[in-house]
Amino acid sequence: MDSRGLRLLQNARKLVAYSWCHGADARDGNGVEVQPWDEKAASWSLLGAIVAVLEHEASRGGELPLAALGSALYALADVIETDSLVDWNDDPRQTQDNVVAVLDQATAGYRDNCVVLQLSQN
Repeated sequence: MDSRGLRLLQNARKLVAYSWCHGADARDGNGVEVQPWDEKAASWSLLGAIVAVLEHEASRGGELPLAALGSALYALADVIETDSLVDWNDDPRQTQDNVVAVLDQATAGYRDNCVVLQLSQN
């Protein structure tokens, strides 16, 4: 099993657990909107954290294989029902604890999702 998708979820969780935001993919320490991969970023939305991790991987010369990204997103889709991670994250009822919990659940379910994806490709 390629664990890069699992690491994507785990690293996104670390960012969101450190500091979460809504209404933007990322914000700096003053609350100003920045790109998720910006070195000034100090808080991230769910999607922003995923993008930040993907950009970090790409900058190190190791873009995430599409299958690994798909497995990570499939694991998230198994936990939350939404057409938009942005809308889900920005729902006024959403909290940092909820977002961290969703990433924990997606991480826990990741292995089974990889098996499902591998079987569906045959």
